[in-house]
Amino acid sequence: MPGINMMPSGSTLQIPLDACTNFSGKAGNAQVTLTWTDPKDKYATPEGETAQDPDQLVSVWEYTQIIRKTGSQPTGPHDGELVVSSSVRDQYATTGFVDDGLTNDTLYYYAAFAYNTDGVASEGVFTSATPMAGTLLSELAEGTLIKILENGAPVEFYLAKHNYEPTLNGQGRELVVRKDVYRERAWNNTTRNQWEHSSLRSWLNSTYKDLFTSTIQNLIGNTAYDYTIGDGDWTVSTRSDAVFLMSLTELGRTNSNANTEGSRLPIADILYPVYYRDESVTQWTRTPTKGRTDSSFTVMANNTVYAPLITDPYGVRPCFTIPSTALVDQDLNLIETAAQTTALSAA
Repeated sequence: MPGINMMPSGSTLQIPLDACTNFSGKAGNAQVTLTWTDPKDKYATPEGETAQDPDQLVSVWEYTQIIRKTGSQPTGPHDGELVVSSSVRDQYATTGFVDDGLTNDTLYYYAAFAYNTDGVASEGVFTSATPMAGTLLSELAEGTLIKILENGAPVEFYLAKHNYEPTLNGQGRELVVRKDVYRERAWNNTTRNQWEHSSLRSWLNSTYKDLFTSTIQNLIGNTAYDYTIGDGDWTVSTRSDAVFLMSLTELGRTNSNANTEGSRLPIADILYPVYYRDESVTQWTRTPTKGRTDSSFTVMANNTVYAPLITDPYGVRPCFTIPSTALVDQDLNLIETAAQTTALSAA
């Protein structure tokens, strides 16, 4: 590397590390959860890094410090209050460090600085968050009904599962399912049971999704889930959408003409009967029925699993995920302030 003189093994130069990455703060009730990735050790050449050659080490990570400040962003490693000093690499990359005892409705600024063994600090990376009073979704029991504004009116959704599909989405996504069927929906007019290209899926992710505020849409993000490709290809694959439908498997039902998609939801017994304004109705799933072209997807009809004809008027139970650190108020209304969205939208 031009301008770098090689040093004996065990010695380093006064060269700062790269900055930390993936630094984010997620607001909770009187607390902020901070996550970040610590930098790698720095070598004189790419070849030295590949070989992990100790003779080419020029900067070795020793610890990372997080600084907190109110009123403005920290200007350096000594401008603010020390929150935590971590000497275990990537200790808080996944689970995060909880900075608690904070004042709700106060904007907190954070900076992360990585130090090498010579005590030289890296450039800072920054985030901010505003704690708010409320109850975390992760603290509610599965099956709890929460309220989310849909087209400006509060609509009830079941908290259906904590940590939905963690192998696909990581930890901390809460599955919520609309309590009642939504009758106004688009039929899969291709008459092909292929979820990826169905008008049901596109309707959910356009017309229906647009019933929510931009704040809620940011919290929803996208969720990965299992689905059967369909239309003659019965391979189980994965895709990612903002809004989707439950599968037959998730509803706790089985069908010899359907694949297994995902796993049974903890409140499947609550979800498979469907009601709309005291009227017993049926619901679409995302599970295609093998060998049929007169219907696109399997339908739940109370305790019955069957495939309807194209003219049958059935509804949908939209579902999506939001971060486990999202908050509800004392009446179980999802809090959707701009401050919470800023803190959670990266989740």
